[in-house]
Amino acid sequence: MTDAKAMNQDAALSAATKDRPKSSSTADMLLFLRTYAQNFLNSRLMDERRSLPPAMISEFAEAGLLGLQVPRELGGQDLSHSDLNRLFTQLGAIDANLAVFCAVHNTLGIAPILLSATDEVKGRVLPRLAAGQALTTSAISEPGIGSHVRGMTTTATRHPDGSYTIKGAKKWISLGGDARYVNIFAGLRDERGRPLGITGFLVDSRTPGFAIGPEMLTLGLRAVPQYDLTFNNLRVPPSALLGAEGNGLATAKAAFMGGRAVLAAMAMGAAMRSLELAQRFTQGREVATGSLAENGRIREVLAETAATIQAVETLISRIATWRDAGQDVPDAWYFCAKILGCELGWKAIDTSLQVLGARGFLDTNTVGQHFRDYRLFRIFEGSTEAITVYLGTTLVRHPDRFTKLVRQTRPTAPVLKLIDQVAEIGADRPDDVAAQHIHAAVVGELVCWTLLTMVTSEAATRSAMDGYTAAWAENQLQRRLRNAQPGSRGSLPTKAEFDQHVAGYAQVIGDVDQRRWPAEEWRSDPLLR
Repeated sequence: MTDAKAMNQDAALSAATKDRPKSSSTADMLLFLRTYAQNFLNSRLMDERRSLPPAMISEFAEAGLLGLQVPRELGGQDLSHSDLNRLFTQLGAIDANLAVFCAVHNTLGIAPILLSATDEVKGRVLPRLAAGQALTTSAISEPGIGSHVRGMTTTATRHPDGSYTIKGAKKWISLGGDARYVNIFAGLRDERGRPLGITGFLVDSRTPGFAIGPEMLTLGLRAVPQYDLTFNNLRVPPSALLGAEGNGLATAKAAFMGGRAVLAAMAMGAAMRSLELAQRFTQGREVATGSLAENGRIREVLAETAATIQAVETLISRIATWRDAGQDVPDAWYFCAKILGCELGWKAIDTSLQVLGARGFLDTNTVGQHFRDYRLFRIFEGSTEAITVYLGTTLVRHPDRFTKLVRQTRPTAPVLKLIDQVAEIGADRPDDVAAQHIHAAVVGELVCWTLLTMVTSEAATRSAMDGYTAAWAENQLQRRLRNAQPGSRGSLPTKAEFDQHVAGYAQVIGDVDQRRWPAEEWRSDPLLR
């Protein structure tokens, strides 16, 4: 980039400070969201059109929703983590598209800039982002890697003048085709080709060499498209660097850990809304045994669903309280929030849909769209299976970390006995590699339920529902401990045996690949090109 271009860009960016959104209280933003949902939002049309309402970005920016934790002097709201939870729970209850849009911009986009950009870059860029004059996101996932960040193939090369050239491709990038600023993470090499570690760069998407690929046609979350991005000799100045060279993983990790807690808050909002609708339905629905609301089995199903919601609420509230107090929060708590928040949140939606019966299966009803949209949360920012195995493997290798997690709360005596059982199972690591993967998954799940049981047991005396939730969580941990005992699982078929079994399906279902839609039909007419 030439000096003249850089000066012009700096002038344009600094002008954004003159148009900052006014500070809003959390209560103001919650009221805005509820009013917006009631009077201006049509989720069905947004889903069908695969796009956000044109006026939404400016309205959300004016309400303060695009700079939630940006400092006030830079036009943001400087929210606490507890208030951030409240807002994303509200957004999650309204529409997953709005929630993910705000989450990507605020947690994956802005957070790395806040953490690692220079003060000069923050002063130029953050006011624009908070004012809704530009959007931002992060680009980490690639066609060949998802959670395995160290397998990244996108590269950056440092030049003698301090600039960098980025080459490679990213996949599944939320807002990737809409963001003006993208945090790109790449494997850095110096002028001689020596590796310097994964490094982050804040890149203006208008830079030559930045190319936007096709939009993915997803099952849900259709209004927040996922894009492919490619970087062809993308040249960026030294000021693009996010933090120190080789420190990109730390920057990305910090943003993603916070984002995982936000995902749980969003899922809880959707679960609350879904359960609310299911409970309303039971009040007016008569069945052969009388009122559905008085049916013992339905009451049990709804109560257990409410317990899942309250348990995760307690968990993410504890994490936010620790963060607001400046306390270090070990990664395991964020993984637990992501795993159980998203798994239990989607299960609550599924249960609510089941209670609604045929009405739940209608795609025009809120719960049906939640069912499609929030299914992605079990995959988003690390699939449940991948991060459960990672968490279990980490704590099996470092059992002292599990001990430290336990000491962060004051579990009851019965819960302490269950914790001892979890530690014993973790220490009993098998020799077979495949069995080690299964063991790690079991340990990771047990650790998650242990943390959930600990925080709910501490809150058991707050109310009757808290007491029920604590007992429910403890029962869930006990059940999983029984299933984790030796001999509770059968022997796996070998890979060859399983491959042969699935290959046999061809004899039953034949070849049913659809070939009716050749690629040419998706292209423009040759005479119009």
